[in-house]
Amino acid sequence: MNPVELWRERSRNYWNEAIRYIRLMANGGLAIAVYGTLLMIGFYYQSFLEWLPAGFPVLLVLTILFAFLLTRSPVRTFVKEGDLVFLLPFEGQMGPYIRKAIVYSWLWQGAILFLILFLLAPLYLDRLPGELTALVVTMAVLVAAQLWNIVAEWTEIRQQFSAAHSRHRWLRFVVNVVFVYFLLQTAWWFAAVIALIMLAVMVLYYRPMHYNHPLKWETLIAREQQRLHSFYRLANAFTDVRHVKSTVHRRRWLAAPFERIRHQKANTYIYLYGKTFARSGDYLGICIRLAVVGALLIYAAPAAWDWMVLVVVGLFIYMTGAQMATIYNHHDVLLWPSIYPVPDMSRRRAVKSMVRWVLLVQTFWFAVITALTSVPMIMAALALLVGVAISLYYSEFQLNKYFDA
Repeated sequence: MNPVELWRERSRNYWNEAIRYIRLMANGGLAIAVYGTLLMIGFYYQSFLEWLPAGFPVLLVLTILFAFLLTRSPVRTFVKEGDLVFLLPFEGQMGPYIRKAIVYSWLWQGAILFLILFLLAPLYLDRLPGELTALVVTMAVLVAAQLWNIVAEWTEIRQQFSAAHSRHRWLRFVVNVVFVYFLLQTAWWFAAVIALIMLAVMVLYYRPMHYNHPLKWETLIAREQQRLHSFYRLANAFTDVRHVKSTVHRRRWLAAPFERIRHQKANTYIYLYGKTFARSGDYLGICIRLAVVGALLIYAAPAAWDWMVLVVVGLFIYMTGAQMATIYNHHDVLLWPSIYPVPDMSRRRAVKSMVRWVLLVQTFWFAVITALTSVPMIMAALALLVGVAISLYYSEFQLNKYFDA
């Protein structure tokens, strides 16, 4: 067995599948969501900096944020359930595989750190004492600190009890808070002292722990499955993913109206998809999250850019429709809906009706939020018209493309 070749095969297989889903997500509305988010960030950022109160604890917030990102430091291993049997005898030869996993995780997490700090650079330069050179140094040091945390996380996973791992993670979080606090304040000497202490802890404490504890294969497999499930749930918001097992909730308050639907053949799919929307752990949560985020953006819209309200309403209505469309394939893995004595056209009409009503309710919500802001009331009326128009367009025309795909 060649550990390096095994790593290359595992990582290549994962990314081949991930890229396929990313393409489907882009076709299902992800590209519009990303472009719209970047557009809103570009328009809102400067206004946000001007709006942010002078007494807002920027240093504390950024310290907690980056300390959390450093402490989290997951290690991707791409291990599978069968490895508990087939790779366990070769644990002593897995050194090259593990090093590849650590380097891969470091590069990936370092890129995320770099991107977040890059996006927060205007806030950093506006509110913290560091200049552009200090920002570059901070980026480099944070990425280096990420490697320390990844190695520490990998060593802590080997501990026998999860409680011990939790205690170590909390201690690392405290150390990262102190380190990041001095780093963001450009207190270089204090940050250097903390860094030396971290290196000493790695050599004197974590290194012996690494050699005294074997790998916990069950933990590695469980964490890898959890990360895969998280990715599939994200992809399932934009396209149908059969790997995802949905969580079901009773939600009587929302399911009750569908109980009163007359039991007729024409209402079969209305009842089915109504109960699916009410009880599924995906669709209702997606709608609520988008409604809350859209409302916050509308409420924070600068008075000089009141037309941005229409952009937010249109974008979030479209995004909600794109993610609600996946309910059409929700029951494809089951046998019973395929043998219903009901034509497929009835199924399509039921999905269109449900998506249309969800989008119209969200439109009304956005119009009410717009009316509560300082923008002219005419903008609330226009937001209502824009939302209704996009709701009808998406439910009557755009869904047909999804059905025929």
